[in-house]
Amino acid sequence: MEFAKLRRSLALLLCAAAPLFVAVLMAIIFNRQGGKDLPWSMYLTGNAATWGFFMLPMSVTALTVLIAQMEHGPRFWNHLLALPVPRASVLLAKLVVALLLCAAMTLALGMLAPVSGLIADALTPGRSLAGSPDFRAFAGLLARMFASAWFLVALQLWAALRWRSFVPPLVLGIGGTFVAVAATGSDLGPYFPWLIPTNALARSGNAATTALIVGVLGGAVCSVLMVLDTQRRLLR
Repeated sequence: MEFAKLRRSLALLLCAAAPLFVAVLMAIIFNRQGGKDLPWSMYLTGNAATWGFFMLPMSVTALTVLIAQMEHGPRFWNHLLALPVPRASVLLAKLVVALLLCAAMTLALGMLAPVSGLIADALTPGRSLAGSPDFRAFAGLLARMFASAWFLVALQLWAALRWRSFVPPLVLGIGGTFVAVAATGSDLGPYFPWLIPTNALARSGNAATTALIVGVLGGAVCSVLMVLDTQRRLLR
């Protein structure tokens, strides 16, 4: 039912546009920037870093707001939570949909980034992508980023469901992304939800592992708290 409702929203358009924007932007930067040849590994890592640092948090913010507003807008919660199914399952269904759409965006980036690299390599004179792309390493990198984003998705969805207005979750997402930009390189990065996916890229094994563990465990705890808090408040 949740996926059927998405057809009447802009969520699917967002999921297609966000990874495409990153792939096209990185191809244009490579095409317009001078210098020596660039290794494929650096090009693909640049796509992943741009995704995790800015586009993923902003996409999650917009996506969770769209998912929540499908019920907030027409004030449909009382009817939905009165259905003969556990209330927790209704809320968890929205979380699963948000995570699946986030996974779809990540998968789309994993396919678009190499394609954009090949096109940029062919259209850029005097500069090329050196070596051969390691698709397995790139896929593993994106998989770690997706898993570590669970905390961020659960937190943003909690905010989007808790308030009927779309303004508080938008302010939270934009503010969190802004703080993440200012706090880049901080020792608290692996524990800050908007920086955790970026820290999954860290060359330091400890930082990357910490980000992954905090993202998954924080996401699980936040999901439980979201259900306990939201199902009570939505019936007021």
